Amino acid sequence: MSLSRRALLAAVPAVAVAGCAAQSPLRVAVVWSGAELRRFLRVVDAYMARYQRPVSVYSAGDNISALLRGPAQDVIPDVAVIPRLGLLFDPVVRPRVRPMTGGHAQPEFWRRLVTPYGSREELGAWFKIAHKSLVWHRAGEQEPPADLAAWQPPRGGLAIGAADGWVLSDWFENVLLAYAPEVYGGLFPPAEQGNPAWWGVAKVTEALTLLATLWREAFTRDQGRRALTMQFHDSVLDVFTYRTADLLAAPDFALPVIELYGGRGIAAHFRFPAHGDNPAPLVVGGDVAVAMKRGGQDALTFVNWLTRPRALGEHDALTEWVGEGGFLTPYSVPSHPLLRGPSADLTGAANRHYDLSDRLIGRLEGGDGRGLWRVLTELFTDVTAGTTAPATAAQAARDKIVADAGESGR
Repeated sequence: MSLSRRALLAAVPAVAVAGCAAQSPLRVAVVWSGAELRRFLRVVDAYMARYQRPVSVYSAGDNISALLRGPAQDVIPDVAVIPRLGLLFDPVVRPRVRPMTGGHAQPEFWRRLVTPYGSREELGAWFKIAHKSLVWHRAGEQEPPADLAAWQPPRGGLAIGAADGWVLSDWFENVLLAYAPEVYGGLFPPAEQGNPAWWGVAKVTEALTLLATLWREAFTRDQGRRALTMQFHDSVLDVFTYRTADLLAAPDFALPVIELYGGRGIAAHFRFPAHGDNPAPLVVGGDVAVAMKRGGQDALTFVNWLTRPRALGEHDALTEWVGEGGFLTPYSVPSHPLLRGPSADLTGAANRHYDLSDRLIGRLEGGDGRGLWRVLTELFTDVTAGTTAPATAAQAARDKIVADAGESGR
């Protein structure tokens, strides 16, 4: 998962193994840019060295959905590493995916997520997973709140990169899962299309009101306006470099940025608070490697190699990536002490729920300025930079979601 997915579709120069020039490269589309993309290219270098097969990697950013759905077959990649599970079950994309064969066994929770309901065919393999229910702060300066309803960060104490819609959707998902786990689960029962009727229940409005109230109390109008222009990366700096805020709700992959700009040992985290007698929310996400049909057996070979569990003591570019933090897999225990607990949650906790916005397709599908992300951005704007009462803004947001869900189901 990238810190910013605003990159336009742009080719990254392929790295080819000498002696393979006559072979057409395996085309791999990813969403990452910057440091994450450079890390991935090092992993791919090892594949090319072993299989003597040239590979061309390019970043499609947020355009990866349009790329995989596009009518032009010649631009569809051989392999895609996708950040949103909903794309896997998109009615246009799914028929273009080659089901996995000849690979390793995936942990049951993660295997079910990539397996169509009523089928035994796995459509992809997990490359990277993420814990999205962490609240970061400077070590020794915060105590975890006892309950979500009682949690109120001091005004100016919360950093939110509201210019990135996924940041706001992570907030909403944690609040909804904490407040009404039966609603969260009902939206996506064991069927990939989900049950949008759950959006209409009163508890969605109540969860949105709880979230809107928390946001309203945490920001002045000027701070709300500033947050709307701030990306995720900048919100990390507000807590750990500039110290103008105290708390940051962010996934595990915030850690490398925290330590790059704040230093090692500066950070601590606690779990997003529970509500009442409900369990603490645990929202998870991840990137799935998918072989497209056009890629043939070479695409399957690449995906199986890329996502395979590493043997105990094996060292390569991927284990180095895991070792530096900000990269979790279903098969490895990170060496960084701040990530061992989150990693154990991802691989063993019973109450895991996949990122809701990353499962949505149709009019609610995420993307900056679109779908659920747009609705939540408008909610944040109304209650922080504007003067709308939280309950009124929450009702308006719920109405927009219900309308978009209804359009998606037609």
